[in-house]
Amino acid sequence: MRLYRDLSRLVGLPLVLSLALSCAQTQVIKLSEGPYFVTPGITYLRDRPTYDGNVLSPLFRGDKLDLLDGSDSTWWLVKLERTGQTGWIRKELLTLAPTPTDFYYVEKDTLPLLECPRNDCIPLQLLFWGDVVQKIEEGEQGWWRVLAIKGRSLGWVQASALTKENPKARQQPRRLYYYVAIRELVLRAQPSPKGEAIRTLRFNNQVQKLDETKDWFKVRQPSSGAVGWVFSRDLEPMPLISPRDMPTKKNLRPFKQKEGSLSVPDFM
Repeated sequence: MRLYRDLSRLVGLPLVLSLALSCAQTQVIKLSEGPYFVTPGITYLRDRPTYDGNVLSPLFRGDKLDLLDGSDSTWWLVKLERTGQTGWIRKELLTLAPTPTDFYYVEKDTLPLLECPRNDCIPLQLLFWGDVVQKIEEGEQGWWRVLAIKGRSLGWVQASALTKENPKARQQPRRLYYYVAIRELVLRAQPSPKGEAIRTLRFNNQVQKLDETKDWFKVRQPSSGAVGWVFSRDLEPMPLISPRDMPTKKNLRPFKQKEGSLSVPDFM
């Protein structure tokens, strides 16, 4: 009986080892090269497999990654398809299933992307009507942290300025357009005659009003995308026939008859 038990153990041991090896091989086979998708709203790609590693790039929900090395049980070496950067990330932050992302559209004519969730924070980028942003997280008092698709800037905006539906598909934007009323108009970086000159606008160039202060309009030239300040008095809501500052000829003096009698020709 004891001999039978010993033989059973000898026969069973290779079988157990074989099954364990088979499971390990199966686990390796199931490890897909990707692409993988980031699941948290925001995380970071690091230069070393540790939280002490330097940040190479922010990662956002839905970012697509290719697996380069998945031998580590905790950290994986990946390649970010969006930028081509390679780095390390915790594997539990990834999934093979495409991650749903929340995209919204700017519904205001202009919307500053702010550094923090307060109106007095530093503006990072100026967003325009119809621009697309990706929602990252919700803050307090109606503030959302978003990623601007154009420019890839991360900042804060009021959720009330965003819409789920593309406004371009349902209505025309409420935009105030003006036209340059003089021959040349300097677009400046600040609302001051001493402000840095950005470019020179020409007569009847169209601009879009973004903001205003005393005697100055902040405008955007749609044809170039240039944004700056101009004197409000040098703009008109409709195109003109000629510039206001064009010099005009002096009025001709009316004809005046000389005094005295007219001479009569000899043949009369």
